[in-house]
Amino acid sequence: MKTYKSFKTESTNRNIQKFIDFLQQELELDHLPTVKIVDDPQFSKEMKTFGCFNLNDDEITIQIHKRHPLDVYRTLAHEFVHFMQKVSGKELNGEDGSDCENEANARAAVILRKYAKMVPNHGY
Repeated sequence: MKTYKSFKTESTNRNIQKFIDFLQQELELDHLPTVKIVDDPQFSKEMKTFGCFNLNDDEITIQIHKRHPLDVYRTLAHEFVHFMQKVSGKELNGEDGSDCENEANARAAVILRKYAKMVPNHGY
């Protein structure tokens, strides 16, 4: 018999994978980065962020602890845009207000609005 925690974990992972599939189509990516899901508030406290993209190993890490699914998806979309920027040969600059950060913020917002219209339960 499954516990509530295992059901919630499986459901969360399944919904995140659906969103990643959507991101791959939206960003026209022919391959994907590795995505690491962290359910630990210490990650955000230590890293001072809810997500990050490691340029060296093409790994995206997302913290999901006590976050609304749409907030997780927005962070995931933002980091996927950085991956797309790297794949397309753009020089990445993670400073606030930089062109690549502004593009990641803007594209993530548009992607999330489009996805939210398609998924009525917003990932629950």
